[in-house]
Amino acid sequence: MVWIVEVGYKKDVTDPVGFLTKKEIEDLGIEGVEEVRSINTYTITGEVGEEEVKKICEDLLSDNQIQIYGYRGIGVKKPLEHEYPKGWLVEVGLKPGVMDAVGLSAASAIEVLGIDSVKEVKSGNKYLIIGDISEEDVKKICQRLLVNNLIQFYRYQKIGES
Repeated sequence: MVWIVEVGYKKDVTDPVGFLTKKEIEDLGIEGVEEVRSINTYTITGEVGEEEVKKICEDLLSDNQIQIYGYRGIGVKKPLEHEYPKGWLVEVGLKPGVMDAVGLSAASAIEVLGIDSVKEVKSGNKYLIIGDISEEDVKKICQRLLVNNLIQFYRYQKIGES
C-alpha cells in the first residue's frame, strides 16, 4: 500500500515558509503573488492501514494546533481542506538515488510509534503560489528559489480559475 500524506498550516495561521517564500519572490522582482502556502508531503509505503496513517499524521507529522493534514491511498481520500483561488501548484521532490534524510527520520520515528510495517518514507514539498503570475515567472521562482536542480525535480500546474 502507498499513502500520500500532506501537512500544511491552517488558514488562520501564518505559514512561515510561505511568508518567507513570498518575500523572496518579491525580491526577485515578480509582482502579483498574493500568498504562498507550503505543504510538506510524505509518501509512505508498506502494509499500513488507514488508522495507522491517521496515528502517524496526528502523533508525528503534524501539530494539530496550527496544522492540518490530509492523506490518500487506494480507495481512500482525505484531502487537505483548503480551497485556493487562481494560482499555481508547484511540487518539489528529491531525484532518484538522492538520500532523503527527512524520509529516513520519519520512517525511524514511525517505528518508535510502534508501527513496524512501513518499508519506506519519501519526503517532498508543495507550494501553492496564489495570485496572477505567468508560467515564465513560475519557472523563474522554481529555478531561483525552490529547487536545487542537482538533487531535486519539480513540476507545476495552474490551479483555480482561468
